[in-house]
Amino acid sequence: MEKKRKSLVRRLTGTFLILTTIIVIFISYVLFYLETRATRQFYSEIYHNKMLVTNEYTRRVISDVYVAVTNNLYYLEHSLDKPDSLRVTMERIVESGTRVRSCGVSFIENYYPQKGQQYCPYAWRDAAYPDSVHSQDKSDTGRDYLHADWFLSVLKSDSAQWSAPFYDHYDDRTTLSAYMVPIHDQAGRIVAVLGADVSLDWFTEKLNKADSVINKHKMFMASKFEMKSNSFIINRDGKYMTHSDRSRIMKDNFFLQLGTCDGSNTEGLINKILNGIEDNKKPERFLVNGKECFLFYKPVKYTQWILVTVVPCKAIDTLCYLNGITVLLLVLLPLLLLVIVIYFYMRNAVKPLKELVKVADDIVDGKLDTHMPDIKHNDEICQLRDAMEEIQGILSHYTDHK
Repeated sequence: MEKKRKSLVRRLTGTFLILTTIIVIFISYVLFYLETRATRQFYSEIYHNKMLVTNEYTRRVISDVYVAVTNNLYYLEHSLDKPDSLRVTMERIVESGTRVRSCGVSFIENYYPQKGQQYCPYAWRDAAYPDSVHSQDKSDTGRDYLHADWFLSVLKSDSAQWSAPFYDHYDDRTTLSAYMVPIHDQAGRIVAVLGADVSLDWFTEKLNKADSVINKHKMFMASKFEMKSNSFIINRDGKYMTHSDRSRIMKDNFFLQLGTCDGSNTEGLINKILNGIEDNKKPERFLVNGKECFLFYKPVKYTQWILVTVVPCKAIDTLCYLNGITVLLLVLLPLLLLVIVIYFYMRNAVKPLKELVKVADDIVDGKLDTHMPDIKHNDEICQLRDAMEEIQGILSHYTDHK
């Protein structure tokens, strides 16, 4: 039984494919690793820089409040002998500070006996008509600030500070934080605390808008796979001052929702946050509410606030894998095309060999007049054809003279 012949083209192509596959697997692994690492670093820097931009914008708002208060501080301290003019000063602070929602100065007990035990000139911006500013004597509302922690804290420290978040007493819904400054009389004695309130709801909306922009343009699959980034502000005690989920504000504690992941150090992270040590753009993986996340954070200058951006790890990992697979396809598709081209090239290259094999079979069968195929290329196959033609001539001459 005649042994089945193997195709030279397939054997050479198969050998080439096996060797190439081994090389490509190694190169693909290296490229995939480098690409995923570069992609993770790239998007980490994007989120880090986005967090820095948001932090800077938050700081500017804080600075606007500071400027609005400072510009009127000298006049206020030199107008203490005119208590009825202080409401006008409060109105001016609210009008000059575009982000100041309300402002009031709370005097120590019986500082103005003619005004009563408490005296607190107060001005606020109308929520329905932002350009409209109203004022009143807030002590008339019956609220006792003389024993409030924030009031006593400023009197004790004799320094400006930002308050913990609190609800606006007018609607009991809007969250505020106040920039509080001690007021001194001509003798240098602390006689009052000036507080300029800024809306934390406004910060919440601003952070949500910034998140929506990056989720839309950088994370085209964020909505579908619930991989949205989320930015918020926490106080030093870890309580949420802003959050996209408003039910968490002033109730939940971010530090208590942190968990370790892949050997990350939760206590170390909290200590870094509290000590004002910024993240190094190479975030670790932590569990936030049970979801694996990267954290980017930065303290807000001149406050006790920390701006935090939480990005689900799946968001960045998915982009890493997509980019890695794209790189692999860019390598594998040209390789596949190369194998196909080589296969057809080799098949055409060995076609004359098949014709010479047929001629050799005819010569063996005694068909010495079989036409030799024309070989256009002057290579080894052409030399083989010439040698076979010479053998064919010799055999024909031998047969004719036998």
